[in-house]
Amino acid sequence: MTQTTQLSLRIASGLEQEIEMIAKQEALRKTDVVRKYLIEGVRRWKLDQAVARYLRDQISLERAALEAGLSLYDMMDELRRRGIALDQTTPNEAREEIRALLAEIAASE
Repeated sequence: MTQTTQLSLRIASGLEQEIEMIAKQEALRKTDVVRKYLIEGVRRWKLDQAVARYLRDQISLERAALEAGLSLYDMMDELRRRGIALDQTTPNEAREEIRALLAEIAASE
């Protein structure tokens, strides 16, 4: 059984009305709606943090997936959806790779 704790908070009355509307449409209790979207928000935050750390070259793609709670392939799909290249080669690294390829081609001729 999952251990739980109680959290009390104040929200704007307009937000409470929106939560009530969602609860009616989804046939849920208000607490279930809040719990559902709180979990979703935490997951989104973890994903955003992992993507940001990946983009700053602080963590590998594999580590980003782990921190976001996704499989490696789901993380790759998420990066593609965000328009982020999976290969984080820097311009200097790309130039070095091109030089190496050109030298290899010249040597083979």
